[in-house]
Amino acid sequence: LVKDKATKETFTDEESERILYGFVSKKLYEYGLYCRADDRGDPVIQLSPPLISDQSTFDEIEGIIRQVLTEAWT
Repeated sequence: LVKDKATKETFTDEESERILYGFVSKKLYEYGLYCRADDRGDPVIQLSPPLISDQSTFDEIEGIIRQVLTEAWT
């Protein structure tokens, strides 16, 4: 995750902690998406989709992530 896509500016440690652990991870879980926030280096969200998945599963995962990240930035 980056703060600004155009400049590739990253989040401060405090922002990463607040956004990843304080909001994003919890919210993704509430929407039924189990993930792991990784802050070793740049902050990332690690996903482990089912081994057998179809396009609708990935579309659902993408939709949940988009919704939660939109909520996080507003």
